[in-house]
Order: sequence, then structure tokens, then C-alpha cells
Amino acid sequence: MKRIILIIILLVSIVGCNQKGVVNFDKNDTIVIEERVGDELSTNYDGINEIDDEALVQEVIDIFNGAQWETNVEVNMPREPDFKINKNYHIWVTPKRNMLEVVITENSYYVRLSENQSSKLWTIITSKEQHVD
Repeated sequence: MKRIILIIILLVSIVGCNQKGVVNFDKNDTIVIEERVGDELSTNYDGINEIDDEALVQEVIDIFNGAQWETNVEVNMPREPDFKINKNYHIWVTPKRNMLEVVITENSYYVRLSENQSSKLWTIITSKEQHVD
């Protein structure tokens, strides 16, 4: 029984370690949102929002920390990211426009956020409600 508990504790700590380092900013920082301009292959971005409200920055942190990130993933998207947060967080809107996919470029993390998480993040970064196709 003690061995099983020890194994469970080790597994939980290993999984927990994989999630560390996902967010490289804190609630006191400003996050800069850029949106792709031009066609899907364009690499041009315009700054659309700067968020320095501690509560909103913390909400972004909570969304990212609550996500189930896949680590060491090589992601090949068919187009350039729709949005960037602080240049390191690349965000794609799924074809149905109901979810967001995020890649952290500095450490090869990937996640497809839930519809709820996506809706919250979309509203924060665009200051608009999300419209699903």
C-alpha cells in the first residue's frame, strides 16, 4: 500500500513539473496582443491591445495555468498565428471559431483550450464577445 501511494505521489509531482514554466509573466506585467494582418500566410502583425489590468492579466495566467499542455510538441499549423501574446504565445482560432489553440514558442508547449477557456481568453485579448460559426 505504501508503494502505491509513493508511486502516485511521484506521478503527480512529475505531471506537476511538466506544467511549470508555462507562464513567463505575472499579474503586474503588461501583456501585449498582436493580430495578424493580411492573408493567412502573412507574417505582419499589428498591436491591438495592451492589458495592464491586474485582474485581467491574472485571468490570462489562470487560463494558461489551468490548461492541459502537451510538452515538447512540434506543431505545424497551416497558417501563421491569428494572434500573439507577448510574442511568445501564438494563438490560432479553430475553423469553427469555437476554440483557441496556443503554442508557446520558447518551450514547444501546445494546447487546445476548452470552449469555455477559449471564450474567456478571446474576450480578454480582443475586448469582444466570441462568435461561433
